[in-house]
Amino acid sequence: MTDRAVLTFDAEEFDIPLEFRRQISDADQLRIGADGFAAVLDMLDRTGAPATFFITARLALHSPDLVRRAASRHEIASHSWSHTGFAPDHLRRSRETLESVSGAPVIGFRMPRMATVDHAALAEAGYTYNSSENPTWLTRRASRTEGPLGAYFSGPLLNIPATVTPILRLPLFWLAFKRMPTRLFRSWTTASLRSRSYASLYMHPWEFTDLAHSGLPWWIRRPDGARLLDRLAAYAHWLRERATLVTMASLAESIRRGNLAAPDRESALRSR
Repeated sequence: MTDRAVLTFDAEEFDIPLEFRRQISDADQLRIGADGFAAVLDMLDRTGAPATFFITARLALHSPDLVRRAASRHEIASHSWSHTGFAPDHLRRSRETLESVSGAPVIGFRMPRMATVDHAALAEAGYTYNSSENPTWLTRRASRTEGPLGAYFSGPLLNIPATVTPILRLPLFWLAFKRMPTRLFRSWTTASLRSRSYASLYMHPWEFTDLAHSGLPWWIRRPDGARLLDRLAAYAHWLRERATLVTMASLAESIRRGNLAAPDRESALRSR
């Protein structure tokens, strides 16, 4: 079996300054989100790497050309209607809006801030996989020290948690990618690939803009912009030598076909 790796990006409004009591207008949130989106697409064009973009409907309506550009080479998935605030009808509305804007099917979902989402409601809204769980202790919010590390089914819905390392549950997420030494982060990736034959990284396009005047703490802000893009391009090249780069939809299909193991929830809990 060939190991698989996925690059995922949560394309959203740049609203994180609000969490640190820094004011930012809706227009600037959308503009910075779009600027980062374009920068990431440029980098992926240079490297030839596929990716999955979990996009809010608000950003899609603001930047439809970027969404259509992304859909021509990558997977489009839903990141709900907006990054802040949620209503149950956002599940179906965001999917239908993204499909209308992109002209591509939308089968995957990731809840903003990795918050809990009802599995039955996702399936009813037309999704076939969910990537909203982060089974780690390391993040301030959405920490889950219980639950499966690998993919599992909840009825017809396939859940693919964010990748964390075996045993210590160290997450392959944006902040670790920014702050950890390159060699250490790559060792986490290798451990994850060996553990379950796949690994995924998730980041945000806004990270690849100039955040010098964003008001964010230094440990979130740096590195940013072109420096971070170069680091990600090098990581994608390193990954490609060790695994097949695929979209999340492709990974989900491999799991469904039995090419990669996907235990049920009970067996996953027993084996964690």
